[in-house]
Parts: sequence; structure tokens; C-alpha cells
Amino acid sequence: MKWYLLHPIAVHFPIALLCVGLAACALSLRCRAPEWLGSAVSWLLWLGTLAAWSAMGLGLLAQKTAPHVPPAWEALADHKELGFWTVGLFTALSIWRKLWPGRWRLEFALAWLLAAGVLLATAYQGGRIVYEFGMGVGGG
Repeated sequence: MKWYLLHPIAVHFPIALLCVGLAACALSLRCRAPEWLGSAVSWLLWLGTLAAWSAMGLGLLAQKTAPHVPPAWEALADHKELGFWTVGLFTALSIWRKLWPGRWRLEFALAWLLAAGVLLATAYQGGRIVYEFGMGVGGG
């Protein structure tokens, strides 16, 4: 099986899980947030982080099949670097959430917001690779 073909599918899971998780995290800062919301925030973060690692692994496999087109490879290098930053930041947030689940709530939410910005920049670069350079389209 050509596992790298799953990369375009897999990338949507961390985007969805981590963005919904950020919204839940923001809601949990309210004084009267439901008790279950804290658990939901943790699970969305952890599942989103695992999904990000999976998407990155599949992306590294996909990179091996990409044609050598210099401008596309520059965008691909940026996408790859942002992908490493994304998984690193969300892994750090996951560890933070596990070790200190109720402490520094506002700082945690702000760090998640920053990480979500990196996630969306990663997604944007991935879109450029497909829509501007046609990588992965038509068997390339």
C-alpha cells in the first residue's frame, strides 16, 4: 500500500481536533464552565497531537515521492519545518496538560493559541504545495 497517499486525509484530523480543542479550552476559562469540559479539552489535545504525529509521519513518506521542482521544494521545506514545530509545540502542551492540568490556565490557553497559529501556517503551506505547485496532483 502507498501509505503516503493518506497524508492529505490525515492532515484534517489534527486541524479539526486541535482547533475545536482550542475553542473548548477558551470556553473552559469561564467561571461556570461544565466540569466535563476539562476532560474534553485534554482528550482533544491528546488525540489531536497523536493525529499531528501521524500526519507528519505520512508527510515524510510523501516527501520521498515528490518531484524535484525547486520553487515547490522551497515551499515543501517550509511546510516540513512548520510541521516539526507544530508537533513539538503540541507535544509540549500535551505534557503540560498531563503534569499540571489545572495550573496556569490562561497561560496554557495562550500557548495553545500560539501553537494553533503554527498549525494553521503549516496547513497553509501544505495548501500552497498542492494548489500553487501541483505537487501530489495527477500522480506527481
